Amino acid sequence: MCQNMLRQNKRKRWNMRRKYWIILIAVCLVCISGLLLACTDSDKNKEKDDLKMSGNGEILISVFWPPMKGFTTAEQYDLLKEAGIDLLEWGTDPIFTDPETLEEMLKLCGERGLQVTIADSDFTDLLGKTDEQLRELARRYRDYDCVAGFYVKDEPSNANPYGRVARIFREEMPGCLVQLNMLPMGALQDPKGHAEDWINAAGPENISYLSYDQYPFGLEAGSVPQMFANMNLVREIGLKYGVDTALYLQSVGVINGFRRPTVSETRYHASAALAYGYKNLKYFTYMTPVDRGNEEFTDAIIRPDGTKSDTFDGIAEINHSIKKVSKILGNLDALEIYHHGREDSATVMLPEDWYVSAAADQTDFLVSLMKDRGSGQNYLMIVNKDYTNDAEITFRLQGISALTEVTGGEEAAAAVPIENGTFTAEFSAGGFRLYQLEKGIDLTKPYADASAQNLALDKPIYASYSVGENGYYVCRANDGTRFSSSTIKGWRYQRTTENQDDPEIYLMVDLMRPVEINRVDLYPTGAFGTDSFGICFPAEYSILYSEDGKEWHAAASHITDQPTQTEIPTVTFDTVSARYVKLVLHQCRQVGGSEVAEIAEIEIYHDTGTQEIQKPFVPDETITAENNVALHKPVTVSSSVENWGWMKTHLTDGDIETGWSSQIKIHMSDPYGEEWLIVDLQETYPVDLVLLYPRQDGTSAYFPKSFKVEVSEDRQNWTEVARYTESASLGALPRACSFTAVSAQYIRVTALEMTDALGGNDGYLFQLGEIEVYRQDRT
Repeated sequence: MCQNMLRQNKRKRWNMRRKYWIILIAVCLVCISGLLLACTDSDKNKEKDDLKMSGNGEILISVFWPPMKGFTTAEQYDLLKEAGIDLLEWGTDPIFTDPETLEEMLKLCGERGLQVTIADSDFTDLLGKTDEQLRELARRYRDYDCVAGFYVKDEPSNANPYGRVARIFREEMPGCLVQLNMLPMGALQDPKGHAEDWINAAGPENISYLSYDQYPFGLEAGSVPQMFANMNLVREIGLKYGVDTALYLQSVGVINGFRRPTVSETRYHASAALAYGYKNLKYFTYMTPVDRGNEEFTDAIIRPDGTKSDTFDGIAEINHSIKKVSKILGNLDALEIYHHGREDSATVMLPEDWYVSAAADQTDFLVSLMKDRGSGQNYLMIVNKDYTNDAEITFRLQGISALTEVTGGEEAAAAVPIENGTFTAEFSAGGFRLYQLEKGIDLTKPYADASAQNLALDKPIYASYSVGENGYYVCRANDGTRFSSSTIKGWRYQRTTENQDDPEIYLMVDLMRPVEINRVDLYPTGAFGTDSFGICFPAEYSILYSEDGKEWHAAASHITDQPTQTEIPTVTFDTVSARYVKLVLHQCRQVGGSEVAEIAEIEIYHDTGTQEIQKPFVPDETITAENNVALHKPVTVSSSVENWGWMKTHLTDGDIETGWSSQIKIHMSDPYGEEWLIVDLQETYPVDLVLLYPRQDGTSAYFPKSFKVEVSEDRQNWTEVARYTESASLGALPRACSFTAVSAQYIRVTALEMTDALGGNDGYLFQLGEIEVYRQDRT
């Protein structure tokens, strides 16, 4: 009996243990499952957060100068939500970095679903910090749900050194917003070079928004803002590298600086930015800055005492109207933009035969053809350029039979009534409307190379390192300027402590799709025909190619051929298929105690035997003033500035440093407008050479893309002797037009296509420094 009881107790204990272990195992399995599920959910949430930090495919609305010390209250942060704000841009001023202010701001943002690009007092010298110190800064805030990213720098003169900061912040907090803002183009020596170098330095994958500021509403009330040159430049660069764009909306004034815009002016600013494809709109400023030294501000959206200003409600309405279409616009690229009515600087006027036209000529609007990045769906965004008055505009349609208006969002989509190919829409002052085209209709132009011959021209280009100043930018190595000038020199590598451990020194071009290639031309920097030409050319290099950017093959290895004063290195190889072409440098030059390498231009060809190297004109001993029969001869021109040092008499004064310019603001949007010059040689000569010198300030700006030279003996009957299409610029070097000798007293040069190279307010121009005409029998 005792033995039976013992067996029974033992069996009970075993059963109890078995139940215990079963329960324990079950609990463990539940815990593990919960942990795995939590990790999975965490990963999903992280993915969502990563997307959200870049706008989550929507328009992100930010404010600079948000409520700071003394204003981090629930009331103020409720006003931010009321105004439709998504993101606060924090700064390094003590009124932002006060520890109590920071703590309260993070709490208030977290409670209200607001986000912030954070900074504290340790963010003031990011370039002076080690990699580990930068990582510690990122770790300090990466666990805050409301922290979308980090302040890096506002308006650097050279953004390249901040590429290291951006890369480290992104490594520590994937998807975070790296807040670096560029100067307006007028404040930069080379705005295109500056922007593309910043993308190269950080890597396009590490930049959420390519951002700049420009405050276009000047002091004079009602004056027309000239903002499209900068807006379009950044738009094009963003499209080129696949980076979203951002700009600041003017919402405040500065005494003796620029005016405080009206709500409708700010609406126009916002509408235009959206039509140009911008994805992050940032108000400068939200609160009114006070005690800012020499700068005195007008009221902003919030007055200095924290109360709403008279623009608050209007700006809140702008933001909420944007939110209605945010999910649509957040995924659209602006591919073609045309203006109608008022001709603003750096705009393209609406062609008469385009898909949309105006029934009345006096209406001012712009129209943007946009395309969804995923579905390919086409949209038309139309903006009322009258920022003072509401407008009712009637449009004609060509090749479009149906439109759906989605200005109120997809849930409020409505078919547009079209009668006899026209429709009418009402716009608020400076407002917009958004229309969806029928599915399957694609009005956008197919991709086309900038040059049918040089496949590298203006393609995305990357380098392991770029100096980023003084005329050296990576994009200047494939901009079509083959020979250096004082301001546009090309690309320069220089060994520094930052890049000394780089495994490879390279310059790489993305041809955008696989193409056949068999030749690479490399133009050295320096003055052509002199001892300086090619002194920084790499001593040893290879040409690699790839179809996917991962697996590389050698087209030509370890080349040591060097340029002469007048010869351009050309590398030919068996035809291969490549999307990416990389110039890898094995040995640079020692110049001034530094290890450097420079390339003025890289050109890539599928050479069928017809593409010759364009060689500059090299003057011989006969190119003298005595043989120049145009020297000091009278000149007639189509138009002339005759001011600011520009005069038509400078065309034949023997000084290439002076020059002539056609009249400004005549051809604001027409590069094919009529501009010409005629030199009267005053007697008949046998001539066979005309030299045309661009302006000599280093820009070579406004030299025509194409022109023709004609001769005449009576100024009535003209014979064309030369036609020139500039496939690539020779910089400041003269363009030589040689031809079979002909008798002539009059020489006429006509611009067939002008440029607006400086992107300013003057329109398309024809400018020359000097014209020289040489007789055949010169000695």
